[in-house]
Amino acid sequence: MRIFLYLKSLIFKLINKVFGRTAVFIIILGWFLLISGIWMFLQPERAKRSLAGRGFGFAKGCLLILALFLGMLLLSISSRMSGIVSLAILIAGVLLLVRAYILLRRKTSQKISAWVEKMPVKFLKIYAIIQAVIGTAMLLLHKRIWH
Repeated sequence: MRIFLYLKSLIFKLINKVFGRTAVFIIILGWFLLISGIWMFLQPERAKRSLAGRGFGFAKGCLLILALFLGMLLLSISSRMSGIVSLAILIAGVLLLVRAYILLRRKTSQKISAWVEKMPVKFLKIYAIIQAVIGTAMLLLHKRIWH
């Protein structure tokens, strides 16, 4: 029985050590979730545009990482060759890569915008309520959980 009390105390100390220093972060995140949840509930059309922008930012980041990876692969392949062929492959590859990146970015933006526009307002309001409740819970339960 004593070992369980010791383990419980040890786990509590470990959790408090790891998450105890995040109190300010929890308060800031809680207020952000609460305010943005209320904002999304009151103005769902503006929230749609905001969600589309955030989704596009994430997709654009993924496309950029993919383009950089392919660029490094292209550089690796062209460095194994020698002469003018290597330079021609490198220049053609970079031009194709930039063109593909711009084209995919435009297509991704159109797809995300179309998907978000189809999203019903009811779904956004439910999402906003859940977000506001989570933010409120973080603010109300902050002292109880971490102190």
